[in-house]
Amino acid sequence: METNSSSKWKTRLNKFLLRRLPICSWISSYTKEDALCDLIAGITISLTMIPQSIAYAALAGLSPQYGLNSAFMGCLIYVFFGTIKEVVIGPSSLMALLTYQYTYNLNVDFVILLCFLCGIVELIMGLLHLGFLVGFISAPVVSGFTTATSIIIVVAQLKGLFGLYFKSLGFVDNVMQVFNNLSQLRLGDTILGISCIIFLLLMRQLKEIKLPEKMPKRKLLKNTFWFLSTARNASIVLITSLISMAYESKGLNTPFITTKHVESGIPNFQLPPIKSEIGNQTYTFIEMVPELGSGYIIIPVVAVLANVAIAKAFARGTVDATQEMLTLALCNIFGSCFQSMPTCGAFTRSAVISASGVRTPFACLYSAAITLLALAFLGPYFHYIPRSTLAAVLIAAVIFLIDWEIIVPLYKSNRFDLLILIATLLGCLGLGIEIGMLIGVIISLMQLIYKWARPGISVETTKCNSGTYKTITPQNDLYFPSVDYISSFIMKNSCSNDGNVLPVLIDCSKIKGSDYSTAKSMATISKVFEKRGQSILLANVPENILKIWKSAGCADSQFCGKEQVENSLFGMPIERKRITEDKNHYGDHNSAEEIRELVDKNPN
Repeated sequence: METNSSSKWKTRLNKFLLRRLPICSWISSYTKEDALCDLIAGITISLTMIPQSIAYAALAGLSPQYGLNSAFMGCLIYVFFGTIKEVVIGPSSLMALLTYQYTYNLNVDFVILLCFLCGIVELIMGLLHLGFLVGFISAPVVSGFTTATSIIIVVAQLKGLFGLYFKSLGFVDNVMQVFNNLSQLRLGDTILGISCIIFLLLMRQLKEIKLPEKMPKRKLLKNTFWFLSTARNASIVLITSLISMAYESKGLNTPFITTKHVESGIPNFQLPPIKSEIGNQTYTFIEMVPELGSGYIIIPVVAVLANVAIAKAFARGTVDATQEMLTLALCNIFGSCFQSMPTCGAFTRSAVISASGVRTPFACLYSAAITLLALAFLGPYFHYIPRSTLAAVLIAAVIFLIDWEIIVPLYKSNRFDLLILIATLLGCLGLGIEIGMLIGVIISLMQLIYKWARPGISVETTKCNSGTYKTITPQNDLYFPSVDYISSFIMKNSCSNDGNVLPVLIDCSKIKGSDYSTAKSMATISKVFEKRGQSILLANVPENILKIWKSAGCADSQFCGKEQVENSLFGMPIERKRITEDKNHYGDHNSAEEIRELVDKNPN
């Protein structure tokens, strides 16, 4: 007996480890070939990730080292807990922008605390299996939100691109500040920034060049083009940094602004800050949290949405959304202990590592190692990176996230969804990212609730040897928002065109779900029909709904199968009469209230 019990516990433990520690499912079969492919993929992704992380730190209003701090811990955690080999956790343009929105007037302690709180919220979402809530954010909302954030990022980077100095509050103010400060435009920064954008866009197309099939060394040349295209961010950062170093070595002032000085060294492990000082004011943990606003709610939701979307795009089977949430939570919780900003996956990184031939999540380990080396030894050299180069890297990356392609299909197929997209887009640009997203979600939910409240219903008049009856077929599930509408509809369509009362059959074959409110409404309608001497039957009611409706007061005699319809409808005496003054009473859409009055007068 003990042996069987022990065996069951071992089986459960194995299942738990395989599900919650996915590395256990593939590490035993890891080969040298896998290691080589992952090494190549890890090196390749680091060439993209390191310069982007520095740029994302600048977007978040932080020093470069905080971007790199965010680029290694997520990778290390994902090796052990991640389920999709193409997902690379680290800073992203979206996370950086949202971080800036909530911490632009605060110090770095608040950013680190925000990262920790985001991880805690993601952990709670994962433990409570709340991933389904992300499903309520529709595709038009996501598209409008992504497009808006991309536009906001592009406009925000114009300051660095043109070498301007100003502080702004939001998208509209940023646009105005750019125009107001155009007279202060620095020619060196502008020329360098625009040149970098052109270089990055051209290099992006390098891998798309079609080479003749019979060309000598075609494969080698194609792979070279692909590598140069993939490493374009690292290349432009290196080239422009060397230019800065050349100016400084000759004792000349660089014609463009460079980044701040960065101290080299790997960050030490330390718990997230629970107090901080800004000027002469000291903030305790209780005082710090409110300063972050809704950031520790909005950012985790957006991060989970992005991560699950990436996982679904690259997964070869089903995605364990709960595991992805838990993994993302650990990445942010442990990342905050190494001075990280909030992180998540990014489509650009996933596309690069996928094209690099990644075999397992172990590739992230190599990427993390290279990032740590950069932190340890390259810190002093980050100062030479021009600010306009980082702005160009961000602009060249996010302009391709603007979702133009969805507009025409939505215009042709569903203009209400297009309205949701536009409302989300304008809300994000004009009122703020979180308000815009909330507007989009609310409109989407209103659309969903309206469909629940107005389910599709078909009506058919059937003539048979025994007589004529009406068949009313709800096409969707029935829940409490639709109670009044359903009641009114049934009463309005319970008579023939000439006003005769007809037996009514409600075909429930397409109903898969219902609630007690609907069941009570059906019982109420049955009582009204009984008072009128009119037959009503509920046919093909699923077993799970049958129990609810019976508990609400629907009589057993009202339920029947398809083959019993005619016998049940016409096997009992039916009072045939003409509706005169009562016709309008039961025919209009106010009949739901009148049904209640009838039931109140005749409770039995």
